[in-house]
Amino acid sequence: MQLHGSLQDFQQGDELVTQFLQKAKALFDELAAARRPISLADFNLYVFYSLHREFKDLVTSLVTKAEPLPYADLRSHLLTHEFIHKSSHFSMGSVAIHAPLLPTLNIPPSTLISHHQHAAQFGQNRGRFNGN
Repeated sequence: MQLHGSLQDFQQGDELVTQFLQKAKALFDELAAARRPISLADFNLYVFYSLHREFKDLVTSLVTKAEPLPYADLRSHLLTHEFIHKSSHFSMGSVAIHAPLLPTLNIPPSTLISHHQHAAQFGQNRGRFNGN
């Protein structure tokens, strides 16, 4: 009963996905060793429920799978999402931090817009099959 309670109260907290999943897997294995195994589908649901909100979109797509995810696949999806999420925060932060170090371009916005429009029109009539 204590193991089931631990799994129900389980939360990611400040842990990285790797640490979080190791603890979840340890509880899953302990339940199996105590002859009280839970299904893989239930394990996935406990993990999904325990994750940070930043995983909401990923969890929504993973729940729609016909079969429960094996541990390795679940781990892979969560690690990839964590990497992408942290990378996007780092990139946005690094741009904000380094932006003052970038040289300022003294080009009027109208010049950039007209150049973009010219570039878009340039490629429209090129090639053998140009829409005719």
